[in-house]
Amino acid sequence: MTFRLSESPMSCDFRLEEHPIMLMRPGVVPPFGWVGHIPFAYLAVDLLRPASVVELGTHSGNSYLAMCQAVRALDLATRCCAVDTWQGDAHASRYGEQVFQALRARHDPRYGDFSRLIRSSFDDALEHFPDRSIDLLHIDGLHTYEAVRHDFETWLPKLSDRAVVLLHDTAAEGQGFGVHAFFEELTKRYPCFGFNHSHGLGVVAVGTNVPEPFVGFMQRAQANPSAFRAFFEAQAANLVDANGHVQGNAYEPQAVVCHLYYRRADESYDDARKVSVKVDASHGTLDVSFLLPQGVLPDYLRIDPADCPGVYGFQQVRLRVGGGSCDKLLDRLRERLGHVEGELLQRMGMQSLCIASFGNDPYVEFEVGTALAGAAENEALEVTARVDYELVINEPSVHRLMERHALVDMREQARSRVDVQNFARDVSKQFAEMNAALSQVSSKLNQASSKLNQMEQFMHRSLWRKMWLQLRKRGD
Repeated sequence: MTFRLSESPMSCDFRLEEHPIMLMRPGVVPPFGWVGHIPFAYLAVDLLRPASVVELGTHSGNSYLAMCQAVRALDLATRCCAVDTWQGDAHASRYGEQVFQALRARHDPRYGDFSRLIRSSFDDALEHFPDRSIDLLHIDGLHTYEAVRHDFETWLPKLSDRAVVLLHDTAAEGQGFGVHAFFEELTKRYPCFGFNHSHGLGVVAVGTNVPEPFVGFMQRAQANPSAFRAFFEAQAANLVDANGHVQGNAYEPQAVVCHLYYRRADESYDDARKVSVKVDASHGTLDVSFLLPQGVLPDYLRIDPADCPGVYGFQQVRLRVGGGSCDKLLDRLRERLGHVEGELLQRMGMQSLCIASFGNDPYVEFEVGTALAGAAENEALEVTARVDYELVINEPSVHRLMERHALVDMREQARSRVDVQNFARDVSKQFAEMNAALSQVSSKLNQASSKLNQMEQFMHRSLWRKMWLQLRKRGD
């Protein structure tokens, strides 16, 4: 049975001022595309008082943790579940293991007693939920029309008669996004309301027995959509501006993650060849160790000290294969230096490297293939890098300051200088090779000259001997 809210016998008065939970402050991390809808997420949990909340597509967790925060604040007996592979997709982009680990670090201590993270595809996770058991379902997976329709229809039997479904990105078009088209179809079958800010959020009252407070909200919102949209847009502006920058103290600093990428000479860097380690950058200088898969002996290593701008030093890199069959300190770091993202700083009297990066992807690359020559190929390689975390800029407001002022120009200049430095290093290497070749030629010329001198001396002696013999013959 479906119904229009205006026909529902459960209609009631609704007052926003009776729900101060909307004014709570969240702690958010990138990406920030969903942050503008957090005040409504708080309200939805308050109005529905759901027995079960399920989210399909969680990424870094801003939407899901906001709903968990509301459950905790209201002291509800709600069970919450987030379902995701935590590998990304064509719309969320691909990302590495550190996204899931960072979410667990935030989620488990706060909400682990009533919430769980299910690492699975959406279809495979269906078996974890009885039919007619979910009161609030948030769908935020792949955003093509076919994908969102499939997710809605396959999870529909799991929804209770009290259920509400939220669909993100209803205002996003192009690049294969089709949520808006599917949401338009749902408006003909169910009571719906749509927000247009923060890429859009569709609210679908699927159940035939939706709680009366939520029905009251939907009736008021449908009766005066402009006012309700304006109110929630204003609430969103307290958290994130129109350009997606977090406002005030909503940002929750993330742990610093150091990455090690590795590749052979004929390969490129990607997340399939990466090891990540969470570090406490407040300690300053750290030995960060990475264990590569067994049998991997790369030609190049790329160290990404953090995913944010800053000043980072690299004192040494140690390579250890297996039980120590090959254990050596990587020598001549500057000569082994490859690509650099950041400005390579010059420091007098120091053999270590230091870069200042104004982007979110600082790194240095080293050639290591020659150092690993002869190492056992069936052993695992352990790489330990001594990294100086001199300055880590992981505060969004500072990022914006950098973007708005001359640091952007400095970043471009830094890239140019690094390119020049790399070019100068290559030219210097070529000159060194030419000098070595000239030295060999000079040595051979000296050897030839010595032989010529010897021949001249021999011929000179032979000539004088011949003349002496002739004189002696005449005297006889």
